[in-house]
Amino acid sequence: MFKLKIALIDDDQERAHFIKTSLIEHDFDVVACLTIDYVNLFKLEHLNADIILLDMDNPHRDIIENCVSQFNLPTVLFTKNSHKDTIKSAIDAGVTAYIVDGIDPEKLQTILEISIEQFRKHKKLEDDLKETKTKLADRKDIEKAKVLLMQLHGLSEDSAFQLLRKNAMSHRMTMGEMSRRLLDAQALLNNQLKD
Repeated sequence: MFKLKIALIDDDQERAHFIKTSLIEHDFDVVACLTIDYVNLFKLEHLNADIILLDMDNPHRDIIENCVSQFNLPTVLFTKNSHKDTIKSAIDAGVTAYIVDGIDPEKLQTILEISIEQFRKHKKLEDDLKETKTKLADRKDIEKAKVLLMQLHGLSEDSAFQLLRKNAMSHRMTMGEMSRRLLDAQALLNNQLKD
């Protein structure tokens, strides 16, 4: 069976070593075992971890955000802290799962697999949203660039579009990028003429 590579990050060194030993005994692959103090000094991408397992008595949003942004991996937080505000803060900071309980190696495989799947779905939604926003911005810029070409050169809408497309292809860029270059150049010329 495929072994998940776990990076264990804890705010208590003794507990971290105890958990690491327990996880290894239950056939998990612990590729890193760090205390929170050393997280910034470490690069998990060199270990090829699949997931971060955070174990914290008092979860702090800034620490969680740091782990989530620095490592860009599914992050499962185990804590005894069940305060509503702390849970909301941790979720807002980007944890994939917030487990109010100790780490039970018997249940952990399922929790980690579900968390990884949730992380993948969330990333796909983020990527889809980013792509949609980019396409929308491109459309707006292409329309503006077409209007500019039509005004400057007396072209029809179709001719302006074809000119943009031809130049984008010859410069190996998207039409959105070519449109932004044209619009930026026009803005620069307009500013120079004003001065």
